[in-house]
Amino acid sequence: LAERHPELEDMTRRFRVSTALTVPAILLAMGELLPGHVIDTLVPAAAMPWVQLVLTTPVVVWGGWPFFARGWQSIVNRSLNMFTLIALGVGVAYLYSLIATAFPSLFPDSFRMENGTVGVYFEAAAVIVTLVLLGQVMELRARSQTGAAIRALLGLAPKTARRVRDDGNDEDVPLENVV
Repeated sequence: LAERHPELEDMTRRFRVSTALTVPAILLAMGELLPGHVIDTLVPAAAMPWVQLVLTTPVVVWGGWPFFARGWQSIVNRSLNMFTLIALGVGVAYLYSLIATAFPSLFPDSFRMENGTVGVYFEAAAVIVTLVLLGQVMELRARSQTGAAIRALLGLAPKTARRVRDDGNDEDVPLENVV
């Protein structure tokens, strides 16, 4: 009977959903690099940041929530770590992009791209979250397999010990009787 690993199941679910939403966000963000500029014909330039916002918000907020929680804990405990960096990087990229999408008039013309929109980094935030989720899934899977291997090794431990009596004969006794 396989042992359940709730944290692994949760991270795997987060990774799968995040991947499904991040891939289209990448395609939208990098659409001008695709042959024939297919994306430009499907989504108008003015709508592009809004579509990316819709796709990446669940990835950043729900998928990345464990990293934001751990990042906050690292700040509270004054023990900065990888999750502090992830939370800051993803948070800044996402918030900047959110402001650029909702309030583009706040930005100077030098921030505008050829099509007049302000450049956003939604896909970068989503990719970071998705890749870190992949790393967490791999780590948790390896940890669970290591735990199973250790349990299997412990299962190989003998249940009895051989005791040599004073007369030179030996006998097998349960380990719990050995002092």
